[in-house]
Amino acid sequence: MRNQMGKMGLLLFILSFIFSVMQCPTLALKQSYVVYLGGHTHGAQPTSAMDFSRITDSHHDLLGSCMGSKKKAQEAIFYSYTRYINGFAAVLEDEEAAELSKHPGVVSVFLNQKNELHTTRSWEFLGLERNGNIPADSISAKANFGEDIIIGTLDTGVWPESESFNDQGMGPIPSKWKGYCETNDGVKCNRKLIGARYFNKGYESALGIQLNSSYDTARDTDGHGTHTLSTAGGGFVAGSNLFGSGNGTAKGGSPLARVASYKVCWEGCFDADILAAFDAAIHDGVDILSVSLGFTPRDYFLDGVAVGSFQAVKNGIVVVCSAGNEGPTPARTVRNGAPWIITVASSTIDRDFPSYVKLGNNKQFQGRSFHTNSLPAEKFYPLVYSVDARAANASARDAQLCFIGSLDPEKVKGKIVYCLGGINDNFEKSWVVSQAGGVGMILANRLSTSRTISQAHFVPTSHVSAADGLSILLYIHTTMYPVAYIRGATEVGTVVAPIMASTSSPGPNRITPGILKPDITAPGVNILAAFTEAKGPTDLPSDDRRLPFNIISGTSMACPHVSGTVGLLKKIHPDWSPAAIRSAIMTTARSRSNVRQPLVNETLAKASPFNYGAGHLWPNRAMDPGLVYDLTTTDYLHFLCSIGYNSTQLLKFVDKQYKCPPTPPSPWDLNYPSITIPSLSGKVTVTRTLKNVGTPATYTVRTEMLNGISVKVEPKILKFEKINEEKEFKVTMETKRGGVGDGYVFGRLIWTDGKHYVRSPVVVNVTSTL
Repeated sequence: MRNQMGKMGLLLFILSFIFSVMQCPTLALKQSYVVYLGGHTHGAQPTSAMDFSRITDSHHDLLGSCMGSKKKAQEAIFYSYTRYINGFAAVLEDEEAAELSKHPGVVSVFLNQKNELHTTRSWEFLGLERNGNIPADSISAKANFGEDIIIGTLDTGVWPESESFNDQGMGPIPSKWKGYCETNDGVKCNRKLIGARYFNKGYESALGIQLNSSYDTARDTDGHGTHTLSTAGGGFVAGSNLFGSGNGTAKGGSPLARVASYKVCWEGCFDADILAAFDAAIHDGVDILSVSLGFTPRDYFLDGVAVGSFQAVKNGIVVVCSAGNEGPTPARTVRNGAPWIITVASSTIDRDFPSYVKLGNNKQFQGRSFHTNSLPAEKFYPLVYSVDARAANASARDAQLCFIGSLDPEKVKGKIVYCLGGINDNFEKSWVVSQAGGVGMILANRLSTSRTISQAHFVPTSHVSAADGLSILLYIHTTMYPVAYIRGATEVGTVVAPIMASTSSPGPNRITPGILKPDITAPGVNILAAFTEAKGPTDLPSDDRRLPFNIISGTSMACPHVSGTVGLLKKIHPDWSPAAIRSAIMTTARSRSNVRQPLVNETLAKASPFNYGAGHLWPNRAMDPGLVYDLTTTDYLHFLCSIGYNSTQLLKFVDKQYKCPPTPPSPWDLNYPSITIPSLSGKVTVTRTLKNVGTPATYTVRTEMLNGISVKVEPKILKFEKINEEKEFKVTMETKRGGVGDGYVFGRLIWTDGKHYVRSPVVVNVTSTL
């Protein structure tokens, strides 16, 4: 009986346990989320500390209503956005996030995603200088080098000791500035670098562990942020170079601007930190935000950069973003495609860093590299194939690729080593040669399709093509005493440019195909600018070289070229809206190279507006565009209605009443400086409005290169009699019978008064022909 009662008790215990487990939720995975509530009703008016506290308290109440405890909500929230962006970032269970998203006051709830980080000659290539001098009619001179414009970056921080941020000769900080400097880790600001702040709570939350105090710093230990900030607004620094390459005076596009750094990138750049930085920068009083980072395209309400930039643009701040470095794969298209952002692609300038290999048989091959000028002139050095110089315990394969520990110092010392590219980092190969006592390296590509790249190697190096590499290897194998010499140079003005960078992310715009992105291309290949001195010019832990400047490539470098140009335009035209500035930049861009040929990509195939947008940045033209396509916040809200958002959602974006039109316009009717029709199977009409920002004039229209499509513009003549006068026109496009077939067709629409040429790219996807 006792045994039966024991079994009965055990059974009751098990049933009770199972019942309790079924009644209690299992331990759910917690992640950090951003809860976006839109804009604040207090708008741009100063708000007291008590009001800020009240907003934070309302966030605690909202989350507490979902979690069942205000105290739990206070513990969960790690950012409360209280100034211009309304919302908070918190650690939540998936169910709590889902419940919050149903709340009528919530615009969106999205994961705290990780975003990725995406020059001496470049400004002369852009026409701001001539033979090292600045002409009186240059936009730089007319804008007084962007004096007192405030440019901010969201990036990896700043190296404040850089000469690019020296404040010598600068006057008092503009009175509108409300920002400050977080002085941890010895960071000091001045009249040039007027703000330096860091935001790491989103990173900490995503990491799931508490960060130590070494992360509480605005100092840049990566180099990316210092590079982009100095490219946009760095001061004049004579004698800047990287190992002698690119020697000249480094400067930003607006060298007399004030600059501010908002550090949001650590091991990635997280949405919660990005939004906190946007909120702070709007409050601080920046004029321009340069954002060289991004994430895979996603819905605008679920994208920290899109949300933050909307609020910035609404407050008159121009936001410039990089297009991403995911090219040329069509499936991995352009980042930062929101229409209120200026999105920048990357292309080359007319400068190259050739590195010539001369062999003992007098044959010469051209490769590329930076660190190439330290071999004594006209002296040949013994040349050895890395496999023939392998260490006793190394495989032939490891030695061929110059892996760490694969070379025998006795066989390498004093020689130039031939290494095969691929597998391990190219920098590492040159470090291995250096450590083994080699004096130089010939780096040969494995594949014929691979590019040769200029890099900051540890020994004089020439990176050659696969074909040239085989010729050099043949010389080594057929010569008893092979010798070689490496000679480097910086070539300027003889290089065809711009050429689109292969890595620059192309269109079409995945989120809104009716908006062309990128908008513009700018110099982004081999750009010299300031750098951190916390690390070497490579990412190798063994690189103990510390340099004040570095040469880097990417759309991250192209973006601040446009930001610096915007600084000049803001100085000349302080009353222009962000949209007007973008229009001036786009409609004055050039679509031909310095040899007057259409822009091409690195394979020399013809590029398209999906690669370069409206064309290549040309700042001097942008200061006098004649006409602009302007936009207001209301126009952007109408656009959001046209792609499916409703009035209730959009009310959260603005601090005033707004209602979607009964019949929203088409997305391609947004008054954008480009025209994109994502699907044309018959006829479509788009509407645009031009604003006169010049003298009274009469403009006529023409179209170019839209093969297989009939185009009608009404009216064909626009007469402007006063400044800021606006005129509307319509463009009707129809597929022709027996046209060119399905696919994208590219062309241009140009308004001209004989002096100004207002150019708009036209992109049409023909989906069915008659």
